[in-house]
Amino acid sequence: VRPVCEAFQKQWYQRRVREFLTYQHFFKRINLRSREMLGFEFKVPEMDFEGQRLADILQYAILGVFGIAGFIWGYLCESFVETFYVVSVGSLVTTLVALPPWPCFRKNPLPFLTPGGNTKSKKPVQSFGKTGKGSSKKKN
Repeated sequence: VRPVCEAFQKQWYQRRVREFLTYQHFFKRINLRSREMLGFEFKVPEMDFEGQRLADILQYAILGVFGIAGFIWGYLCESFVETFYVVSVGSLVTTLVALPPWPCFRKNPLPFLTPGGNTKSKKPVQSFGKTGKGSSKKKN
């Protein structure tokens, strides 16, 4: 039974790799065609860590405000459907504000090493936490 399972796993893995390479090839072709036709390359910008933190704070703030407003509006109208509508609009607004990588979420990019550059750092790396050389408190 074991060789059959291993053979099945190997086939499954090979099929997934082929599918991944097909998708990768597809997106490369789209990129090449957009560069040929439009003169630019399609690139998805990414959020930096500070931008992710800001998006997270905005997400909770917007959902909280719309949740409270929806509860109050639904209570005044005596209808749960009204509460649902307000919270749904809040979810849509949150998606439009926090999901795309807007320029305000990309203000602090990480510095990457250049290819083939010097790999040795000139400054020593700062370590956080215990280093294993004893505790930070002095003993009397």
